[in-house]
Amino acid sequence: MFILGFHFPADMGVKVPDEKVIEKLDKSGVDFNSVKEVKLFMESREGQKQEISYTNKNTFMFKALVHYVKTAETDYVIYTNRYQIAELSKRLDANDDETMALCKKFDSMAMFRIKAA
Repeated sequence: MFILGFHFPADMGVKVPDEKVIEKLDKSGVDFNSVKEVKLFMESREGQKQEISYTNKNTFMFKALVHYVKTAETDYVIYTNRYQIAELSKRLDANDDETMALCKKFDSMAMFRIKAA
């Protein structure tokens, strides 16, 4: 099983505990403090474009996005990764309105490019 690019043993099945994902994210070697802002460029299927600035550093979402931008081989956020980040954030960052709004956008079929600032 792969979650956010991290490998988890098959005997864990599809029910990998959130704590295990957070543990791997924290031990990934990515310097989360070096990034002050994550910029997302969203484009709908109809061609509507929106730039999103995400700066909420105290969330799982921020760490996951910084990890993605620092380790991915592309600046496009692949749908599977968006889905996994959003589903984890819905549980871990549920009290943060800005993050929940971004999760809702991630659930769409829009395309997203990403960069760290």
